[in-house]
Amino acid sequence: MPTGSNLTRTGFPGIRALLMAGGFIACAAGLLIFFAFDPTRVPIFPPCVFHELTGLDCPGCGAQRALHQLLHGNILAALRLNAMFVVSLPLAAWFGTRWLLRTSRGETTSITAKWLWLYLAAWLVFGVLRNLPFPIFQWFAA
Repeated sequence: MPTGSNLTRTGFPGIRALLMAGGFIACAAGLLIFFAFDPTRVPIFPPCVFHELTGLDCPGCGAQRALHQLLHGNILAALRLNAMFVVSLPLAAWFGTRWLLRTSRGETTSITAKWLWLYLAAWLVFGVLRNLPFPIFQWFAA
């Protein structure tokens, strides 16, 4: 039985394009939902369980509201809600485009564990700093 990667190359050549199209449609639908509905006013968005239990902001707290603000062009408001999320978006766009181009050419792409651990550490430091009681860090509290 062929593996999953072989199926996309031999058995079902159009499946990769179909999966990519489905991914783009899902992303577009998600962005449309976040553009149309304000997470602070509409209860369809899930609350942060960590914040509900501890009262502290997790590293991801404010990302939904930040995305809504970004889609409306309010960059400073988005940075105030979750700066790490906003700064990560260009990185995600670069990596996603790189992956898409290389995958479409049949090349493999990967990221080293060192960069993943560094990125995770940055999120962790951000999560700690945003909960410190100093005025400069309170600017980044959701």
